[in-house]
Amino acid sequence: MKKLLLLLILSFFSAQGLAAGCPDGSEPVKSISADGTYFVYNCGGQASSSTANSSTANSNTKALAGIDIENDPNIDFFKPPQKPYPTDELYWFGRMWQMADFNKDGYSDVLYIGTMNPNNVDSIGVDTSGACGGGACKGDKPLPSLFLGDAKHKLTYAPELLIDKREDSGMSLGRQLLVADYNNDNILDFYVADHGVGTHNGFRDSYFLSQPNGTWVESSETHLSHSNFVVFDHGGATGDIDNDGDMDIVITGGTHDSPLICLLNNGKGFLKKRKCGGIFAFALELADMDGDGNLDALLGAEENDKNIDFTGIVWNDGRGNFNKHNNTSLPQHKKHYSGMPEVSASDLDNDGDLDIVYSRVGHLYVGTAIQIIENLGNKKFKDHGLFLLVEAPADFIPAGEGHEWNDFIEDIRFRDLDKDGDIDLYLSNSMSNKTDGMVLLNQGDFAFELLLPNVAKKYVTIDYKAPAPVSEEQKAAELAAEEMMDEILEELAAELGQ
Repeated sequence: MKKLLLLLILSFFSAQGLAAGCPDGSEPVKSISADGTYFVYNCGGQASSSTANSSTANSNTKALAGIDIENDPNIDFFKPPQKPYPTDELYWFGRMWQMADFNKDGYSDVLYIGTMNPNNVDSIGVDTSGACGGGACKGDKPLPSLFLGDAKHKLTYAPELLIDKREDSGMSLGRQLLVADYNNDNILDFYVADHGVGTHNGFRDSYFLSQPNGTWVESSETHLSHSNFVVFDHGGATGDIDNDGDMDIVITGGTHDSPLICLLNNGKGFLKKRKCGGIFAFALELADMDGDGNLDALLGAEENDKNIDFTGIVWNDGRGNFNKHNNTSLPQHKKHYSGMPEVSASDLDNDGDLDIVYSRVGHLYVGTAIQIIENLGNKKFKDHGLFLLVEAPADFIPAGEGHEWNDFIEDIRFRDLDKDGDIDLYLSNSMSNKTDGMVLLNQGDFAFELLLPNVAKKYVTIDYKAPAPVSEEQKAAELAAEEMMDEILEELAAELGQ
């Protein structure tokens, strides 16, 4: 019955934006279109836009990046629930999310990923590589969870819209959720970078493409040049790295032989896998850090491990290649906060270039901090130091990553929350009540006021209503109603056949 109600055809047409310089020689001011699918550029108050789905891009092309989509100022932003039903049952931990208008109805939706609930848990190590006795975790793997928003600020769980027909379907440990319109149908799709739980040998990812009937189908078999390839991709990002007008994907390869792996889009959502250089890292973001129109690779890992100790930028040659020798190192903080699980970028001082924000942690994720680095232009950068969020007692010694002082920032988002004309930082952690919903309120000149979640709610809507848990009696009643409807449809089909 539900499937019959889903046959709604979505037909909206638009393209990504392309802009040249303004007549007076200045750079145009960039914003995102009302439907969130292309850039609009303003020169002295005059807006213009044009399509970018061609190979005629020039040096003034503004390549779209995933950070533009996740920080779209035109969508209604709110604090989503940490574990709305049934994600509290589906996922063991790590309920990371992205907010966007997935079904194009004008309301913000929330898409969650997470970690499977293994049936062979046996923690023997200090991190997730020892979660199941040293081998891969086993059990049912959940799919991502899509919640649709509406005019009444209600979130409705819509599992019927996500379809995964692989024999071994679902996620092991979804680590990055990369949302973009990959097949250019004006509907957002999503790629799940899944590095697996139980070992650090990697796992295969998931790739969901939108369909004409309003669903999203896992399409690795048909739309990846190397379907179901295995990789330990702790980091991932999306953006148009070769400036051809479509969204590509870059993931960390997990080895020094393949530091970065690029999945290049043919314009129709088919992604071709190839090595593309880079330096071994855990954290990755794509952003144009020098204003040349090319998306560069922001990297971070573990500064006290000489094998993965690079913190900085690897520059894009304009064709989607990141030569490891063409890089700029950024200031490090090895003593107490040497780990970097996440990185992002935004213009924090309104000077037209992107500044850098690192999520930082101590050894085994003890303590939580944010590092902010100012972009001075001409590939020069200034460190504004660490903003400490959670400090563990000096004598605390962790037995592993799972402890009470692990409050690391999973995602960094940017909004002008207090409407004063500059960009503030919204921080999230799906497993911590201490840091989930923290805000760094921009006071100008790289001074920030830290707001705890209970204070930050003044600037962030939190009245979206999550689905309530369903009792066993309700589940039984719904199942009986569905079975009755199936019988009615079968009888109707038989009569029509006669």
